[in-house]
Amino acid sequence: MRTKLFFAFIFIILLALFSNIVFEKLIMKDFEVFVKGTKEDHIYWILASIEGSYKNGIWHHATLHETLHWGLMLGFESYLEDSSGSRILSSTDVIFLMDSYMLHRMHSFLKLPTGKGDFTWYPLYVEGHEIGKLYIRPLERLGAIPLKEEIFRKRGREFLIISFLIASAGALFLSILFTVLISTPVRRLTSAAEKIARGEFTIQTPKKPRKYKDEIDKLTETFTFMAEALKREDLLRKHLTSNITHELRTPLTIIKGNLEAVEDGVISDLHEVIKNINSEVHRMISLVEGIEDMTRAEASFFKRGDVEEIELGAFVKAAAEGMRKLIEEKGLSLMTSGPSITVKTYPEKLHIILKNLLTNAYKNTEQGMITIRWGKHRQDNIEGFYLSVEDTGKGIEHEDLSKIFERFYKGRESSGQGLGLAIVKELTEVMGGKIDVVSKPLEGSKFTVIF
Repeated sequence: MRTKLFFAFIFIILLALFSNIVFEKLIMKDFEVFVKGTKEDHIYWILASIEGSYKNGIWHHATLHETLHWGLMLGFESYLEDSSGSRILSSTDVIFLMDSYMLHRMHSFLKLPTGKGDFTWYPLYVEGHEIGKLYIRPLERLGAIPLKEEIFRKRGREFLIISFLIASAGALFLSILFTVLISTPVRRLTSAAEKIARGEFTIQTPKKPRKYKDEIDKLTETFTFMAEALKREDLLRKHLTSNITHELRTPLTIIKGNLEAVEDGVISDLHEVIKNINSEVHRMISLVEGIEDMTRAEASFFKRGDVEEIELGAFVKAAAEGMRKLIEEKGLSLMTSGPSITVKTYPEKLHIILKNLLTNAYKNTEQGMITIRWGKHRQDNIEGFYLSVEDTGKGIEHEDLSKIFERFYKGRESSGQGLGLAIVKELTEVMGGKIDVVSKPLEGSKFTVIF
């Protein structure tokens, strides 16, 4: 990529050089056309003045003398012939009759008396009849006028050269800058992708707090999320396989033991055997359902999703209403409490967290109430929000608090599969939050997620 960027800017430099050359040619051409047009205007003025000096078939010599004098002042050597080819007046005649002061002044900016190059003739007409010809050629100019013309040409070329050098330097600077800003993070991402291809999911990408993120920053952020998701998926796959093997072994062993006992005649009460097998089958069904819940939750882990702005109170109340009937049928009451605040979050993930916390509180509370609270949270000058679910249930033993978020862990009297709180913790961490729990046996528990 660096080579491509470098050659791209070299092409830009060459294009700037080509455009400067073309521009210089056009500017100089326009200047030459302007100078030539000005000379032609002066010639036509002289022609018109000479034609005006011819009246009733007679040349007015005073007007001719003045016209050719002005022609000299404009930088032309000229002479006039009538229709028969006889010379009537020339610039040399005018110079001969000129006073010394005027002649001295003209010598300061014109090389007199003769011009340079060949004469060009122009026909003279009065009332449609040719009355003669004017022969004219430029005099060599001295002093400031030709110098100014040359300075203009020189300055024009200097301007174009300087502008080209500035454009080239800018292009080179930008090529280096873009090479560093673009190719470096891309090479870093390429190296990280190669590590992932080798099965190394632990990568480090520099985190730069930027208010405005460009496409490279967004690509890096998305890639980092993907790498973390792959790492989490790999760990979850290993843990899930291990946990399923462990959890299925017990009911299968019990079923196998009961069947062998029947075969060996150790147990004669088939009704009791069928009851035991049926209980273990229900246990496995419950385990499979729990795994399905975990699978749905894990699908949310690996979807980045879009951050949405929601009114937290309305969101919590809508989620709570879905379980209110079930909770009240158990003889419990459900209360929600919190201010009206707007937050930015992942609604799908937050809904799963709240649903699992409510389900956990419902299963472990026999009487009393379940309370959901929310509000603003501020820590280390960072604004956030919290969401808590509190119950008046049987609580959690102190030695169990460190284990309740492990997959398939459940208390001695728990009727669940030990997956709900594990899902809550993992989703909370995916969203960049944390979870706290406060509980006392026989007094209830309070789970608080903070974002």
